[in-house]
Amino acid sequence: LRRQRQMCIRDRLSALVDKLIEQNFKLKTESKSMRNKIEELQRKIEHLESENQSLVIKSSENNNSE
Repeated sequence: LRRQRQMCIRDRLSALVDKLIEQNFKLKTESKSMRNKIEELQRKIEHLESENQSLVIKSSENNNSE
């Protein structure tokens, strides 16, 4: 009976460890995906800031020439 209980405890712990490993993998994958999305959005923001700066300069030049 004692041996059965030990095996049952071991099996439950083993299942828990497997579940934790799986969850850890999912979190790492999601984290990497989120970092990639953030980097992509940062590039888009930089592009838009650059584009906006160009428009401000053009607008300023047009106003000065009038």
